Amino acid sequence: MASLDELIGDSAGLVAVRAQVEQLLRRHSETRRLPPVLILGETGTGKGLLARAIHDAGPRAAGPFVAINCAAIPETLLEAELFGFERGAFTDARQAKAGLFQTAHRGTLFLDEIGLLPENLQAKLLTALEDRAVRRLGSIRAEPVDVWIISATSEDLRAGARRRAFREELYHRLAVVTLRLPPLRERGQDILTLVEHFLARTCADYGLAPKTLTEDARAALVAYRWPGNVREVANVMERAALLVNGSLVTAERLELAIPRNQRASRPEDHETTLCDAPVGISLGQTVEEVERRHILEALHETRWNISRAASRLGVTRNILRYRVQKYGLRLPPTTAELTEPTDSARGVVQPTTSRSPVNVQWERRHVALLRADLVTTAVTVVPAAGVVLVTLVEKIESFGGQVEEVSPAGLVAVFGLEPVEDAPRRAAHAALAIQKVAAHARGRSAESPEVRVGLHVGEVLVAWVGGAARVDHAAKREAWQQLEAFMGGAEPGTVLISEATRPFLERRFILAPCPAGDGTAGMVYRLAGLERTRLGLGERLTPFVARGHELAQLGQALEQAETSHGQVVAVVGEAGVGKSRLFWEFIESHRSRDALILVGSAASYGRATPYLPVIDLLKAYFQIEPQDDARKIRERVTEKVLSVESALTPALSALLALLDVPADDAQWRELDPQQKRRRTLEAVKVLLLEESRRQPVVLVFED
Repeated sequence: MASLDELIGDSAGLVAVRAQVEQLLRRHSETRRLPPVLILGETGTGKGLLARAIHDAGPRAAGPFVAINCAAIPETLLEAELFGFERGAFTDARQAKAGLFQTAHRGTLFLDEIGLLPENLQAKLLTALEDRAVRRLGSIRAEPVDVWIISATSEDLRAGARRRAFREELYHRLAVVTLRLPPLRERGQDILTLVEHFLARTCADYGLAPKTLTEDARAALVAYRWPGNVREVANVMERAALLVNGSLVTAERLELAIPRNQRASRPEDHETTLCDAPVGISLGQTVEEVERRHILEALHETRWNISRAASRLGVTRNILRYRVQKYGLRLPPTTAELTEPTDSARGVVQPTTSRSPVNVQWERRHVALLRADLVTTAVTVVPAAGVVLVTLVEKIESFGGQVEEVSPAGLVAVFGLEPVEDAPRRAAHAALAIQKVAAHARGRSAESPEVRVGLHVGEVLVAWVGGAARVDHAAKREAWQQLEAFMGGAEPGTVLISEATRPFLERRFILAPCPAGDGTAGMVYRLAGLERTRLGLGERLTPFVARGHELAQLGQALEQAETSHGQVVAVVGEAGVGKSRLFWEFIESHRSRDALILVGSAASYGRATPYLPVIDLLKAYFQIEPQDDARKIRERVTEKVLSVESALTPALSALLALLDVPADDAQWRELDPQQKRRRTLEAVKVLLLEESRRQPVVLVFED
C-alpha cells in the first residue's frame, strides 16, 4: 500500500499501526460498509496524515475525502457545516447548502479533534451514524448518506465518557477500530529519520543546496522531547534549512532549548523506563506526571510568565497554554502578577492585592512586520478560512515571529522582538512558506481562501515590560500605514515588500519592482523567491578575481568533451574558498555556447534516495519547478522526450517513476525494484547520449 509509505519510521509502535491498517483494509476491501476508525495520539503525531493514507489506500480512494476540525469552527456554525441547511433556516440563509456529510457521500469524512465536539451535537452525530442519514437545518425529511467515518482525538475519550463530557454510546460507536499513533519521544531512531526527510524535502522544495546535520545537532535532536511531535520537527527543519547559509546544520542553529535537567542521551537510551515509577501506574501516566511537574516548576520560576516559561521548557507558547489547560493548572492566589495570560486570548489581567514594581526598559532595534490578509471569495467557507489562519500562525511562530494582532480577515506579526540579527530574513522566509502553504491548500480545495502578504522593516523602540517585549505604539501605527498604502490593491497570492525592506533582502531573495497601492508608499517590490544562483551567492556578486587559471582549465576540459572525449573534473577546496563561485562563473561564461548545462547536488542522506542527484539533473533538464503537480510534470516530460529524435517512448515510464510521477503502464508496475532501477538508468543514459549528439552536455555536481 504505497500511500502508507508516507508514515515514515520503523519504530515498533508505527509498524504496529501499519499492520493494523493493512489488516483492516485487506479484510474490508470488498465490503460495502466500513467500520468507523478512531485515531488516538497527541497533537502533531500525524493523525490527519494517517486518515488521508487510510482513505487513499482503501476501497473508497476514488471518492471524496472531506476533513473538518471540530475545535476550529464556532459551535453556532458547526451544526450547519456538518449537516447543511435549507433556505430560510436562519438569518442570511438565502440558499440551501449541503453539509459535509453529504459532500463526503460515497467517500470518507474525517472528524478531527472529535473529543471537543459540543455535547448538543454529539446526539445528532450519533443519530446520523446509526441511521446513515442526515437532516439539514430547517428540513423536515432525512436524506440517506453513505460515508466512512474516520475520527481523531488527542483527548482521553474513555475518561470523558466517565465524566459525561463525551457520550459513552458515541465513543463506542466511533471506536470500532482504534489506532494509536505513538508520540515522537517514544519512537527512538525515527526522530533522526524524520529530521533527515524533512530537511531534504525543504531543500528540494525551495531549490536550496542539500544540507547535512552535524553530530552535535543529531545529539540535540535526540535529546529534545518534541512536545509538538512530527509537526514541530517539520517546522524546525524548514526554519533551519532556510536560515542556515552553509551546508552544515549545527545544534546552535536548530534553536532547541533543552531543559537544564534533561541530559543529551543516545537514541538507545529511549528504550529505558523510569526506574522510580510507582508500581501499578502506566508509563503514560508517569510521563504526564513528570511533564506536569516540569511545567509547574518553570511557571513558578518565571512567576507564570508564559513566554519565558515556554522558552525555558523549549516549547511554543501555544503548546504551553494547551498543556496548562490539559493538566488543569491554576495561578496560585499568592502570585503577585501574571505577566501573560494563560488563555489563548490575551484578555485583561485581573488585579491582585499586591503588585511588584514594574521596570520598563527601552531598546532601539530593527524589526520586521508581516501582514497577511485572507482574500475570501463567494465559495470560501468559514472552516477553510479558520484552518488557513491556524496554519499561518504555526508558520510565523516556527520562524521566530510573534503574532501581535489577529482577526478573521488576517493577522499582523513581528519578527525581531528577541535580539536576532536576521529578523527581516526570517520574516521573508515565513512569507514564502505561507505563500506555498496557501497555494497548496487552494489547489486541494477551491473553498480555501487566498493569502497576500506584505513586509515592512523599520527601526523602532522596543520596550521590555515585566519580561515581555512590546513595540512602540507610534512606530507600529506608522508601519501599519506603510503596509496599508501598498497592500490595498495587491493581487492574491503575492508577497510585497516596501522600499525600506529591500536592502535587508536583496542579497538572498529575488525582488522584482511591482506597481501596487496608491503610489504613496514609494517603490514596492514583489518577493519572487530565493536568490537566482542557487549556490548561496546572492544577487549582487563581489568581483571575481585570481581564478583565471582554473576557469581556463575548465574551458579546456569542455573543448575536449566537444570532440567526443568525455571529461571528469573535480574541484576540491576548503569551505569558503569559492568552489561554488567558480562553477557559477564557468556556467555563466558558457551560456551563449551551444551546450546543455545541468546542475545537481549530492548529499550524505542521499543513501535513502540513491538517485537523488540524477533526479536533480532530470528536473533541470525537463524544467520542472517545485510547485508543478503530477499532471504538469507529465506534460513537460512527454513534450521534452518526444522532441528528442530517438526511440525513448518505452523508457518514458521509467523516467516518470524516477521523478515520482505515477505511471499508467501496467507492465512497468509489474517489474521488481531491480528491473525498475536498471530500466531507469538505461533511460537516463539514452536520453543524455541522444542530447550529446546534438550538443555538448555538461553535468555539474555540487558537494
